[in-house]
Amino acid sequence: MSDTAGELHRMVLGIVKDLEAAVAGNLYEVDGDYKVIEDLDEWKEAEYQKKAEAFRKEHPESDFEVSQTPGIGDAPSESFDSYQEWMEDEIGTAEDVDKPDEVSLSEYLEKQGLGDTRFEVDSRKELQGAKTLFTYGGPNIWVADDEVRGYWGSERVEMSLDSDTKDALFAWFEGQWDMIKGGE
Repeated sequence: MSDTAGELHRMVLGIVKDLEAAVAGNLYEVDGDYKVIEDLDEWKEAEYQKKAEAFRKEHPESDFEVSQTPGIGDAPSESFDSYQEWMEDEIGTAEDVDKPDEVSLSEYLEKQGLGDTRFEVDSRKELQGAKTLFTYGGPNIWVADDEVRGYWGSERVEMSLDSDTKDALFAWFEGQWDMIKGGE
């Protein structure tokens, strides 16, 4: 597989995973990036552990022990019975980690789409299918109502979506089409 084909495959797969996660309610925006989070409690615990590790590096347990000795060191502003209590007072617990913003399918499509949406309609102007452009110029990637299609030079990647995502995408495209038809 060429570098171009591998990169195209990775990009298309990433979009497929994001779309399916958005439909399942598992797509979140974390620090400006999209992240698939299957278990929010597990994610919050992992984020807390990162904060705890940073705290331990900045404030080693020996600092706490010295501060508990009267007249020695810079004691924490309150008296704590354990290092863990002091740390939790400073950074909280996993329960205190803010939940990231969930991203709906509609939000994802509106943020990632480039505004070029094409509709396939029959003679009665009823929607039969649609696609919207996600990337253009390097690779061209289209999100269709049934799959994600990527093209880059002579490379081509098509990946199907699960049935729930297909249904949700078609419903989103129907809503877009209805807005256009309503303007006639």
